[in-house]
Amino acid sequence: MEETKGIWISEQADEILEYLKTTHYEEIRAVKSGVICELFNLKKENLRAVVNHLRSEGYPVCSSCRGYWYSEKPEDIDKTLNHLEGRISGMMRAITGLKRIRSGE
Repeated sequence: MEETKGIWISEQADEILEYLKTTHYEEIRAVKSGVICELFNLKKENLRAVVNHLRSEGYPVCSSCRGYWYSEKPEDIDKTLNHLEGRISGMMRAITGLKRIRSGE
């Protein structure tokens, strides 16, 4: 099952990477996740898995509130890193709060 999922993600990743590289190559041309999902018949959860796969493989898929785009520009990558780190920070606050509830504090 896990191997099949990896093959599926890899095939979708190639198509989405090519789409971003040729059509959405700067933030002003960013594409919303819903548009990508509709074009590639994906659920948002699966799109996030594909984007994570691409980034993990070293492809600079950038994102902001505007959507996704492909860029090797350091400022775009920094913007994406800040966006992701902000999400992590918010998740950590939620985890801390839930742990306090669980421990009875």
